[in-house]
Amino acid sequence: MNRIRKAINIFIAAIAAVSAISSCKKDDTLQYNNATMGNIVEGRFVSDQGNIFNVADQTCVGDLQSMERAFVVCDVLHRTEGGKDNEYDVRVNQIASVLTKDVVALDNTTAEMLIQDPVHIEYAWVSGGYVNLYILVPMKAGSDTKHLINLVHEGKMTDVTTGGELEGSYRFTLRHNSNGDKIVPEQTVDYVLGGGYVSFPLNSYITEKEAKFSIEWVWHKNIGAGLSSETETRAMSTTYTTDGFQHAPKSAAAQTMAIVE
Repeated sequence: MNRIRKAINIFIAAIAAVSAISSCKKDDTLQYNNATMGNIVEGRFVSDQGNIFNVADQTCVGDLQSMERAFVVCDVLHRTEGGKDNEYDVRVNQIASVLTKDVVALDNTTAEMLIQDPVHIEYAWVSGGYVNLYILVPMKAGSDTKHLINLVHEGKMTDVTTGGELEGSYRFTLRHNSNGDKIVPEQTVDYVLGGGYVSFPLNSYITEKEAKFSIEWVWHKNIGAGLSSETETRAMSTTYTTDGFQHAPKSAAAQTMAIVE
């Protein structure tokens, strides 16, 4: 039995103020610490709420121009002069690239897609027609092994009352193929938790305007401050609507990995 070494601080406890009070008075900032997911369209960030953000200032590393989808924490400074009603100039404080993958029907999976190595959903929310996840996986310290992540449609949810299939519902499984980069009880190896954002577009898969859906995944059992090599199935369920919007976490993860595909 191995315990995951606490080598990575997964989340930022708080976001530091960007400007002193005196400097804050010099701008007409509309909102501080706005956290949102969105796509980069024609060089500009378009949030899942439909707002257009133009980067007027940036206090962090990262290049939105090189991304297709991103999680952004920013200060909304003011409306863009001469822009649209929903167009704003922003100060970007945090950026995390987001992997986007289509949902896979069970009949279209390959053997490597069906492997179910441990993976954990730390955050999940619906916005812009996507289900957005922040996931954690155990990995050997210093590893650069590619991990494969897929959301597989397994069928309909079960009606807890009748035991039959629930109409207008979708049951998904988050599948993780670590390609061998996982906790092995017999090995004395340092493990760390790697994290990454991934978005799965549901609007191209769910045909109803409103539908229930669930996601199941396999994760390690907790043993105090660490994790057991034994696993268990976990699940979440929520409602998808075509115009639904659930708010993103307040801050981006402090550490993300670029090894999930």
